[in-house]
Amino acid sequence: MRSSARGQAMAELVLGLMVFVTVVAFGIHFAEVGYLSLRVHEAAVSPLWDATALRTHRMRPQANAIGDFSTFHTIAPKVMLDANARYRDFDGRRSSNFSTSITHVFTRMDTLQVQCVVEDQVEFDLPRSQRPGLRAPTEGSWGHSVPNQDMGNPNDSVLDGIYENVGGVTCRAEAHLRTLPSLTTTFLEGNTGFFQEKHAVLREMKACSAGRAVGGRCQGRYAILLGDFAYADTNVSGHCPLQPEKPDVTCDENPAFYYGARKVFDNNERSAGRDATNFARAFVGYSPIDESGFFMSYRGVEDSYVEPKTPPGEELDEVDRMRNTGGVDHRPPKRRPSNECFLGLQGC
Repeated sequence: MRSSARGQAMAELVLGLMVFVTVVAFGIHFAEVGYLSLRVHEAAVSPLWDATALRTHRMRPQANAIGDFSTFHTIAPKVMLDANARYRDFDGRRSSNFSTSITHVFTRMDTLQVQCVVEDQVEFDLPRSQRPGLRAPTEGSWGHSVPNQDMGNPNDSVLDGIYENVGGVTCRAEAHLRTLPSLTTTFLEGNTGFFQEKHAVLREMKACSAGRAVGGRCQGRYAILLGDFAYADTNVSGHCPLQPEKPDVTCDENPAFYYGARKVFDNNERSAGRDATNFARAFVGYSPIDESGFFMSYRGVEDSYVEPKTPPGEELDEVDRMRNTGGVDHRPPKRRPSNECFLGLQGC
């Protein structure tokens, strides 16, 4: 009875090991395939994040075509070249290992290739529409639309000439993956064997960063939209003192910022009509200000957001506020007496 019991246990162990060995071997192989495929994914995503650190555009100090996007098309080739160099050994953390393959127990991967290109289908479109139409007053009713107005076209944008839809960057990576001969291809199979199916077939395949290979080609990509549109350079951070007597006069310290703001104003047809000017001229004979003129001032935090002195022509405002662009609350407790009459009419 004891001898029979020991024989049964041995038989059960042998039968269990036959299945266990197969499960363990293929479990290791599948785990290696999954792990190595993540390296390919990492090689494709890494250059996308690198692309966000590169300059997309510059702002030029000129009245038109202010946005300079000439450096944008150099981003994809640059990050692609860097990724191929860093991930040639499938590990972006090391720069001294010149091996072009990585080998584990049953799996080997080599020939990693990263490709990055400009993708104009990735976009954040600019707001586009026709300008709103002016309406003329109608006695006893709502105003009516003024005929023959030039409202532009539906593709117009107030940001034209400043920003462009240059798109983004897409990247993909692929590598050659193969099963090593260390994974035995035969194990107790055949007509006289325990298993009826072949144990393993050594295969070669494409490992793709996104999705599966179709027709032997990796087609999936990862994309990122680029464009900071930030006034971060020193040449677009200068001050623009207020010039109330000089509409449309360029700010010498920060011309790129000035031209960018004025371009939006120009694209929006400046003031909506000239009714205020016509009203002033009808009552007092002239308009004290050009309502379609462009005025812009900018002061940075280093100036506490205030003008260091009152601009020429605004001396009287010192009664109301010492610095005419703010900072601390500058509202006066009471209005100063004016030496001018309604709408600036002199001598009354």
